[in-house]
Amino acid sequence: MRVRSLLASLLMVGALFGALPRAEAEPLPMRIGWAQTPGHLAPLIQELQRRHPEVFRHLGSSYTYEPVRFQGSTPQIVALAAGELQIAAFGSSSLALAITNAQLEVRVVADVIQDGTDGHFSQPYVVAKDGPIQKVTDIKGRRIATNAIGSASDASMRIILHRAGIQDSDFTSIEANFANMPAMIEAGKVDLIPLLPQFARDIDASGKYRTLFRISDAFGNTQTVHWAMRADFIADHRAQLVDFFEDHIRAVRWFLDPAHHAEAIQIAAGVTKLPVDGLGYNFTKKDWYRSPDARPEVQAIQTEIDESVKLGILPKPVQIAPHYVDLSLIEEAKRRIDN
Repeated sequence: MRVRSLLASLLMVGALFGALPRAEAEPLPMRIGWAQTPGHLAPLIQELQRRHPEVFRHLGSSYTYEPVRFQGSTPQIVALAAGELQIAAFGSSSLALAITNAQLEVRVVADVIQDGTDGHFSQPYVVAKDGPIQKVTDIKGRRIATNAIGSASDASMRIILHRAGIQDSDFTSIEANFANMPAMIEAGKVDLIPLLPQFARDIDASGKYRTLFRISDAFGNTQTVHWAMRADFIADHRAQLVDFFEDHIRAVRWFLDPAHHAEAIQIAAGVTKLPVDGLGYNFTKKDWYRSPDARPEVQAIQTEIDESVKLGILPKPVQIAPHYVDLSLIEEAKRRIDN
């Protein structure tokens, strides 16, 4: 109910300011949500801007760029509604909730990371090798770490658990930063954690843990995180957004280029404060897949939403294409780059 009241207030504010002249000469502020890095590239791209401004032809003149960190994707729904974000990093469940619960006119616009695509990394959920959880049904009565209820990682996990007959009431969810989860399972504070690739090497080397399941066990290839924007914002700023996505696609391709791998790892180490020798997996098949054209797998998003509704994880169905999808920004940006 608070969200709906907020949205009503926003509509009145929008009507007031819509009558005022716009200063089109000013660069468009772009505040972009992210939850974990180096998986989410937003903070790395900000550092790339400092090192290689030649990659960004429109930065500063057409738009400005600010990554904003959130614990997961679901907290970004209210931020997007309030205009505190221009781009949200959503999982499939967050997108569905933004549409059905918050009643936002949002659009899927770009890829962030895909799980298991083309033989790339698929996120594991690990348990103690000799602990009480030997199979999925042993999770009953146990404690599970999650970055945020309803996040991409959390939603995929719940699909696998619900398929095994494990309901949300059968276990305790403990929200925590991904970076703190390895220490939590080591200290016995939780019994299962989702594991990011930057922490996998140390966990594997300890010999004390094993993978119980992976995100890819839910559906195979998954559009784990995508970018979403409000339709009215797209309509009001289309030209500047195409400029932004032109620069963004160039940046993604820069990171994916093997010729830049050593410097890309240095950037990741500088941003995350993790050792360089633990980040060599970045931008290889041991990392998540990222589309070089920033193109999301829309059908994968729909499949996850449909399965979540079927299993009672999401309350309402939603058909996202074609109404809630707008790939025209990345398509125009790609044409500019490739022609």
